[in-house]
Amino acid sequence: MDSRQLRYFVAVCDFRNLSHAADHCHVAASAISQHVAALEAELGTPLFTRRPRGMEPTAAGLKLETHARAILAAFETAAEDVRTGQAEVSGAISIGMPFSVISVIGGPLMRRVMGEMPRVKLLLREVLSGVGFQAVQRGEIEAGLIFNPPVDSQTERIALLEEEVFCIGHPDILGVSSDPIRLKDIAELPLAILQSGYLSRALNDRPAEFAFLEASARIQLASVAATLGAMKEGLACTLAPKVLVSDDLAAGRLVARPIRDPSPRRTLYWVVPLDARPTPLREIMFETIRGQIVASVTEGRWLGAQLITD
Repeated sequence: MDSRQLRYFVAVCDFRNLSHAADHCHVAASAISQHVAALEAELGTPLFTRRPRGMEPTAAGLKLETHARAILAAFETAAEDVRTGQAEVSGAISIGMPFSVISVIGGPLMRRVMGEMPRVKLLLREVLSGVGFQAVQRGEIEAGLIFNPPVDSQTERIALLEEEVFCIGHPDILGVSSDPIRLKDIAELPLAILQSGYLSRALNDRPAEFAFLEASARIQLASVAATLGAMKEGLACTLAPKVLVSDDLAAGRLVARPIRDPSPRRTLYWVVPLDARPTPLREIMFETIRGQIVASVTEGRWLGAQLITD
């Protein structure tokens, strides 16, 4: 017994005629007849009395009709509940992301939520990748956009994009050329790095090759704004993606030089707790954020980034 058989059975009860029921269900009369016969065989009793001008439900048929209508109504209620839940998503959600990510998709994301999700309350929390990953683990935020999160057994992640990391600084330090610079030569420059404990891991999957930069950095900061200030004042250079200072690069106030031997890249992941129960709000927010990321890359607003489509 399945929902299709029950729908056909109820149609025969309504029309008292196989041909009329078949027209209503947009199937052949023979199909209706076969399903009714299958129901009668399964239940071991006639459900209709066949007459020359139609079909009349038996006592067993009338009893089944009552149950069938309740079952079909429950199916419709369940389907409508799911559809309505998707269409009228509501609730609060907290998402962490680095400053560079917020600077690209934060505005469009907030505009989308405010315009299309009137019952959603969104908390965007600016976090360094290391801090954001720990916040996801501790349940302080429901999801995070994290660069190169460490492998663990408490979270699941989806890779979204990869971006190149450059040596960025004032022309007084790096010159006006955009020629590549070797990693070991960066250690000889005045260097400011973010003190998050995840610098090496956030740059590539071979952290030992970058560990010496943390030791050689004269300034360590826990603020993106302070790092930007140090670069613009000509005090130090840093390792960062172009998108972090795209306007300053375009105006010539800062210079970005590719790094070689090796060339660092980092991958942005959507990270959520492994045991988190899926919710319509989080699923819709993920699709919304991914859509904003795709648009920013394809439209050229996320400099140096490449989408991951796997």
